[in-house]
Amino acid sequence: MLKRKDKILISAIELFDQEGINGVTTKNLAKTQNVSEPALYRQYKGKQEILDEIIEEFAGYDERIINTIKETDLSGMDSIRFYVNRYAQLYQSYQELTTVMFSFDLYQYQEGTKKRMQEIVLHRIDFLEEIISGARGDLVGFNDFSDREVASLINGTIFSQVYEWRIRDKSYDINQHLVDYIDRMLTHQ
Repeated sequence: MLKRKDKILISAIELFDQEGINGVTTKNLAKTQNVSEPALYRQYKGKQEILDEIIEEFAGYDERIINTIKETDLSGMDSIRFYVNRYAQLYQSYQELTTVMFSFDLYQYQEGTKKRMQEIVLHRIDFLEEIISGARGDLVGFNDFSDREVASLINGTIFSQVYEWRIRDKSYDINQHLVDYIDRMLTHQ
C-alpha cells in the first residue's frame, strides 16, 4: 500500500504532466488527494520540496540501471542497448515522468534544482562514456568522435526521440522505436 507522501508525489507528477509547473500547487494537490492543504504540509514543506522530489524520482532509476549493467557480463554494445532499453521502458511505462526532461521551468530558475538536474544529466553521460569505450569495436563510423561525444549523441538522441514521441501524442511504442533507432545509428544497419 502506498504511503500518503508517495500518493502526493504521484499526483504532483501527474499534475505537472497535465498542467505544467504552475499547475503543481498545494491547493491543486490537496484537491486531487481529497485532503486539506495543512495535511499536505505534514508531508512536504512546500511546492519546492515537491518539485525537488519529482526530480529525484526522475533520477531514481539511474543507479539501478547503472548497477545492473555493472553487475552483468554484457558486451559494450549490449550494455548500450540495455541502457537505452531500460530508459525507453521506463518512459513508456511512466510517461508522465518524461515531462521532467522538457520542463526548463522546473529546474532552470532555481539554482539548487538546476545544479541537481545538471548532475543527473552529466552522470548519465559519464556512464555512457564509460560503456562506449568498451563498445568501440562495434561502433561503425564513429572513429572521429571521442567516447564523450558518442555518449552525448546517444543521450541527445534519447532526448529528441522522447520529445518527438510526446509531441506525437505518445502514439507509438517508444521502447521499441528508441532501441531500434539507437541500434541503427550506432551500427549503421
